[in-house]
Amino acid sequence: MAALADALMLLLWVGVTASTTVDLQKRIIGGQPCERQYHVKLRGVAAGRSSSLCGGSLISDRWILTAAHCLNPKRTMFANVSVHPGGPAQEVQITAEPVIYTDKDKNNNSRSHDLMLLQLPGPSNIQPVALPDCGDHPKKVEVAGHAATTGGPKDERKRGVSPTLQCAEVDVVSCDDLENSVKTNFPQVYQVKVYQHWFCGQSARKDICYGDSGGGVVNQGKIYGVISFLGDPNKVCTKAAAFMDLCNREYATWVRETIEIKMSPV
Repeated sequence: MAALADALMLLLWVGVTASTTVDLQKRIIGGQPCERQYHVKLRGVAAGRSSSLCGGSLISDRWILTAAHCLNPKRTMFANVSVHPGGPAQEVQITAEPVIYTDKDKNNNSRSHDLMLLQLPGPSNIQPVALPDCGDHPKKVEVAGHAATTGGPKDERKRGVSPTLQCAEVDVVSCDDLENSVKTNFPQVYQVKVYQHWFCGQSARKDICYGDSGGGVVNQGKIYGVISFLGDPNKVCTKAAAFMDLCNREYATWVRETIEIKMSPV
């Protein structure tokens, strides 16, 4: 079990998992400064210590879509949200219970997927990112994170942080190589990821890194995915990255139904 936990932290959890207190910073390799009003910075606080956790995206005036592994039950989670377009960001505490996508396996056992919805305590005035048009999946997508900008091909991954949001455009590519790599090198991890629905992105000299989890994967103002896990836990720009696929019918239905049900008047 220890080996599996280590593999999960290194390969999958591009942020801070529920089972570790390691503080991992955000980083986009090969990115440029950008602006996304709907992008949310998430951080956790425990015992007087805080850490950068993950990114997220406002998909309504009150709902943040992010990666499920960004949740750490030992930390109180805060969201840094722009209250008004162009105005200063405000940090608010997430007090509502998170909603994580789960389903059942063939033996009726519950299993979690790497998607989570967080509800703000009150509405924001920020224009949310639109949900995807899945009739025509894009060939290129843009990833984002608060990122250090250093790191070339095959460099060792390092922690870093940027005060400005960094975005990078990557090509949508086949997941075959990444899937085979995970299956061969991390077989226990593969058992967790194989039932989830993800697509992959990769371009020369561009990559995600520790802490970029949960950020939106967008194209022309619509969110098609959520940053989930690294292709290579040690070297940058060597493997494709994996994004949770919001064009999967089950995921899309879950997002829409959760928002509508939870936001209905009591």
